[in-house]
This record gives sequence, C-alpha cells and structure tokens, in this order.
Amino acid sequence: MTHSDALLTEDEAIELFTFLITSARTQMDEPAQYASMRLLTAAGTLSDFVASRVSADAKEMLSATRERIAHGRSHVNDSEALRGTLDELCRMVAQHLVDEDER
Repeated sequence: MTHSDALLTEDEAIELFTFLITSARTQMDEPAQYASMRLLTAAGTLSDFVASRVSADAKEMLSATRERIAHGRSHVNDSEALRGTLDELCRMVAQHLVDEDER
C-alpha cells in the first residue's frame, strides 16, 4: 500500500492511536465493563474514518453495525444487554467476512 492508498490519514491514525493508549491507561482505574465501551467507541471512530473510502460491501457492513454499536454503548450498566449486542456485532462482522470470502 502506498501512502496515497492509505485507508487512514495520519491525523486519523494518530487520533485512534491516542484514544487506544489513553483508554489502556484509563482502564487501570475504571470498572472492567468500561473496556467494552471504549472498544466500541474506537470501532465507531474507525468506521467513521473509513466509511467513505471502502468498498460498497464494507460500507454496507459498517453502516449496518453503526446502530448496533451505538446501542451497545448505551448499556454500560447492563452487562447482559451489552453481551447480547456484542454477540450480534460479532455475528454481523463474521457474516461479512464469510460473504467476502465467497465472492
């Protein structure tokens, strides 16, 4: 991949990198379930960054998961609802990968 083919700009990559590093530190002091919230935030941020630069199939998957990511983030104090949302997101992403592999 050349620089012009990069999926993330340098600023986007640094923003995501910084979020992940600071999240790792914050997790030392926050309740464990917040880790899932932070990872969902990072996934949503990455989705926003790349949505206009990916294939139509990937764009469809990112769009389909956007609402579920937001839904999951609303369940910080309901671990069963969060677990269900995360399971659903995993299925959605796995189905996308299977579909891509079959094409």
